[in-house]
Amino acid sequence: MKRSEITRILVLLLLSIIFSAAGETLLYAKDIVLETIVVTARKEEEEEKTKIESKTLRTHKVVDLAEILSDEMIEATMIRKGAYGNEVSIRGFGKSDLRVLIDDGILEGACGSRKDPSLSHINMLTIDRIEVKQGPFDVTKAGALSGSINVITKKPQKGFHGEIISKGGSYDYWSNGFYFTGGNEVIQALMGYNYSESRQYEDGDGNKLSSFAPDGRPYTSRGNHMEAFKKDDVWGKLQFTPTENQTFLLSYSYGYAEDVLTPRVGMDIEYERTRMARADYTIANLGTFSDRLTLSIYQNKLEHNPFDEYRSLVGAPSFHRRNNVESTIIGGKIENVQSTDFAELAYGIDFYHRNWDGEMIKADTGTFVSKEFFPDIDIVDFGAYLKGEKYFGRLLVNVGLRYDRFETEADDPLPNSVARLGTYTNKNTNDLISGYLSARYFLTDNSQVFAGVGRSVRTPTGAERYLQPPRGANFAGNPDLDPTKNTEFDIGFQATLERFSFRAKAFYSDLEDYIYQEALPKTWVNIDAYLYGFDAKAVLDIVDNFSIEAGLAYQRGRKDSQPKNNEDKDLAEIPPLKTKLALHYDTPKIFGTLEWIHSENADDIDLNAGEVKLPGWDVVNFRTGYQFKEYLKFNIGVDNIFDRCYAVANSYEFDVVSGTGANPPIVNEPGRFFYANVSYTF
Repeated sequence: MKRSEITRILVLLLLSIIFSAAGETLLYAKDIVLETIVVTARKEEEEEKTKIESKTLRTHKVVDLAEILSDEMIEATMIRKGAYGNEVSIRGFGKSDLRVLIDDGILEGACGSRKDPSLSHINMLTIDRIEVKQGPFDVTKAGALSGSINVITKKPQKGFHGEIISKGGSYDYWSNGFYFTGGNEVIQALMGYNYSESRQYEDGDGNKLSSFAPDGRPYTSRGNHMEAFKKDDVWGKLQFTPTENQTFLLSYSYGYAEDVLTPRVGMDIEYERTRMARADYTIANLGTFSDRLTLSIYQNKLEHNPFDEYRSLVGAPSFHRRNNVESTIIGGKIENVQSTDFAELAYGIDFYHRNWDGEMIKADTGTFVSKEFFPDIDIVDFGAYLKGEKYFGRLLVNVGLRYDRFETEADDPLPNSVARLGTYTNKNTNDLISGYLSARYFLTDNSQVFAGVGRSVRTPTGAERYLQPPRGANFAGNPDLDPTKNTEFDIGFQATLERFSFRAKAFYSDLEDYIYQEALPKTWVNIDAYLYGFDAKAVLDIVDNFSIEAGLAYQRGRKDSQPKNNEDKDLAEIPPLKTKLALHYDTPKIFGTLEWIHSENADDIDLNAGEVKLPGWDVVNFRTGYQFKEYLKFNIGVDNIFDRCYAVANSYEFDVVSGTGANPPIVNEPGRFFYANVSYTF
């Protein structure tokens, strides 16, 4: 039986399960959260409900968000790229297949080889919570092929509140910052600042971060002694509430990072600037046709400037390089939420425009190596969506539909695409339809099963379609790439008893025109593939204040069609089986966690794409904290207690920008890492 026939059978089976249960008559409350949410800080109005979760940011060493997500979610895996600025995949989907947003606004890094992933541009102190949605079950976000990570930042409050926090750890890691917020009934303001830095860490065998550089671009003596990163962030918000049902919010943040070492590739980041501005207007209770109307507009502008000054000139090219890259996203949304007799509805329109331009120059002379490196790319998307939810007794049904018109264009020439791929295309237009149908059936007040089928689309990035390294290089972006289509089936069960909770999920993704790297000539191509997996988590309260948590996650990816010069059926960048066992202690004053995380061998890999087999690993971490009265909190911890030498992720992807070929280095994790922080809140 062909997989296409299996896919159709699964769809029909799932739909029959959903609608056959629609005859039940018991009505349940409508405040059930349908997506996976990792809460890393709390809203004030939810303080009692999220008391434990609100400690998460402070209990971790908090170098970047990818590390926290990887530890908090069994189905998430970090992709180590350096001491700072790492990336994360969820259920085997990462990079551009996983949409990252800040306050619902699209955020993307400016680097063609992803030295600055989206999460690296967000400061920890700004965060109120993180929402992680898995699968193609959200039509409100464009390009969320397999889910999204939405970072919600703090809002100004009335009165006068704030926090001063200082963090420190191994390898001279320091982070100091504060935020203050206050106001009256009509106007409220917030401002904050944070500075962080670290020198290079060492792995469990004593190897410095710089030792993982590729053979063609090893670090110089100066580079071997450079700090790992330095970063400043400042932000502010101003909120007006002229009436009880109206809110107008202005936000702005500025970040400056310098000397960020990225040893996995052949260049480091000399400096980068992040400027994010936003305006939101919300009005509630407008009448029959609107419970809440939201209008928003934002601009996320990044200046990314990598160079190889700290690298030795071993192999080609025989000169130092510097890139000047700028990415600007302007976007907005109008959304209306409406309660009707038929269903709860939300509908809206959104747009974003991204301009991406960059050049490569010789560091000593300033002459161009590639003027059309990022050939003045314009990416425009206009979308419209509708979603609704409806109760049928014990059954809650959700449905969503989205349309996107997506246009990309390169204004500069594409010499490598012409020479290597024989294509003159410099403009692409795609009309895209996506949507989902899901259901949640309540077996009892404390148990439920859920299932869903969805189809999502993500378009090629500007780099995948138009990237142009120096003329004559054996690489080119592929302007003829088609968007990736994901048809996914999810099913699961969860239950909560008096002292025990359990959740299990499984998924199957059929990937049409999946965007994949090809080795010779180096470019991106479309293939067909599929990815499946499952994860489970259980928590047992054993005695007062003590609980045990256990979890596991597994995923596997396979190809249905092959790139040129690739006969391996395994998909690249798919993490192996991961398990977690943790002992938690929690009281209003003292809390602690002792956890053991295990990964199996990475054997199901794409050898033809340059991946290598990685041994399994085990790591034990500990963290604890104490709250003195209501305003002073202390946290200490140690990661990798037994100082193991291990690597979490495989080769990730070959670096098309720096020319390291199809076998980039694998960066090991830090060795034993002690950390502590103290915060004063008021």
